Amino acid sequence: MNTSSYSLPYPRKRLSRFFIRAFFRLILRILFRIDIKGKENFPSKGPLLVVGNHTGAMEVVLLNSFSPWQMEMLSAADMPAEKITEKINSLYGSIPLHRGSYDRAALSKALDVLKQDGFIGIFPEGGIWEESRQKALPGISWLSYRSGAPILPIGFNNTVGAMSAGLKFKRPLLMMNVGQVLPAAEIPEGLAKKIYFQEHATHIMDAVYSLVPSEEIAPDPEIINERFEMEINLTDSAGHTIVIPPKLQFKHPTQLAKLLHRPAVLDIFLVNLQLPVTPLLSLMKKSSLNNLIIALESILSYLEKENPYLLTYRFGVREGLEMQEGIKELLKILEWCSRSNHQIAAIPVRRYYSPSEDREIIQREQELYQPWM
Repeated sequence: MNTSSYSLPYPRKRLSRFFIRAFFRLILRILFRIDIKGKENFPSKGPLLVVGNHTGAMEVVLLNSFSPWQMEMLSAADMPAEKITEKINSLYGSIPLHRGSYDRAALSKALDVLKQDGFIGIFPEGGIWEESRQKALPGISWLSYRSGAPILPIGFNNTVGAMSAGLKFKRPLLMMNVGQVLPAAEIPEGLAKKIYFQEHATHIMDAVYSLVPSEEIAPDPEIINERFEMEINLTDSAGHTIVIPPKLQFKHPTQLAKLLHRPAVLDIFLVNLQLPVTPLLSLMKKSSLNNLIIALESILSYLEKENPYLLTYRFGVREGLEMQEGIKELLKILEWCSRSNHQIAAIPVRRYYSPSEDREIIQREQELYQPWM
């Protein structure tokens, strides 16, 4: 097959991928207990879209190591990876996808791989943010419809923390259950594409989760009527309480408080990007105004200059942009306090009703992120 007319040849990086796959098959069997069922359900040839659930780091490694064919993965270009993940990805290669926008280049590459009877791996829930089941993104159905590629569902057990446990030689279980191939997406007459793609993607993920043992599916958190606010206390140099000037009043306090109570997102800035954001992770502890200002400036610089899609992908365009505006508003307040020699306590408050406790929870202390690896 002549691959010169395609935006991405398939297969590629044959030698490096051969050794990477062989290396990880060996290491995984040493550090983990591996349980793979239904491997015979992999078809003998493509095109094929391989779909799985995603809770930790190890699903990607397991899938690429033990699938019978070389896989092209759609990876998150809008979420910066840890250094080790970034290094492995640069050696193995993937198709980077900006999920907060319509990434025509990435989708074209994926379609070209499928046109060459290739295998595309994708996790339609859209990344690792929560342990419970998330809404499936419809891109998988669009790719299947445009390419005519069938879909292979795979269910993985909950692998949160598996990497850390494996490196401590605790040999945790890694489970991969391969299901039956599903036919390619085909829009029924009279049904809108957008509606069908979302329904079809949900149906695919239902098939995936039917392959995950029920005890391995993290339950949905018991949270009702969740809401957020910023609690701001200002004092002057004499210790007297003052108010924020009208021109500096918050317009997006709710969205900012929500962001500050999302440890998985804040961890990206701290660990993956190594930005100086530690003061923002625990605002109950007093930090210097200068350190808080530096933390907010570093986030804004990254969002504006390098990755404008990070928050809009995770929270939606409107809410993501409002969170960014909330960061700017808090920065202006802090800069005013610094110039005026004022003190400020800015606490994000989270409120929700807990059915199990039958009461409203008021949370001021920010949670720490539990490592997903």
